[in-house]
Amino acid sequence: MDILSGRNGPRDEDKHAKAHLRQNWGTIEKLADQISGGNYSANKARADARKAGPQPAGLIFVDQAARPQVDVPEPYLRISVNGRVVLADKNSGIQLHFLGQLKRQNGVVRFQIATSANGFITPLDPELEALIGDLADRAIDRSYPEQTLSTDLKTRLGLT
Repeated sequence: MDILSGRNGPRDEDKHAKAHLRQNWGTIEKLADQISGGNYSANKARADARKAGPQPAGLIFVDQAARPQVDVPEPYLRISVNGRVVLADKNSGIQLHFLGQLKRQNGVVRFQIATSANGFITPLDPELEALIGDLADRAIDRSYPEQTLSTDLKTRLGLT
């Protein structure tokens, strides 16, 4: 019959085992490196670096408050890689107007103006829609490439 009783603190065997590991830790690390081909120390160094957090050496800090505050935005046309066509401010990069999007429909890429009829939540201002309305649903292909669309939009919006 075994009698189990609650004790305060660790058992003597546990104390001796921890002391033995602590005394021989250098040898244990050497063996771990030898078995793992040096990966043990490399992984330990990476874990220590992650715990330390980012170090300021070599990092570039940008003061966001130092942005030029311009009262009059300087608009430019931007067609993003994902097909968004917007007017943005050259000074701040902030989007001023969302004009539309290049969408593929039945294998053909078309320029859709941002209107509620086309399913856009925020429709284009009526003044801007009147300026570029004739380019709505225009197919973007070899005969009318994206660069020509960009030039036509800039001309109609008075950006050239």
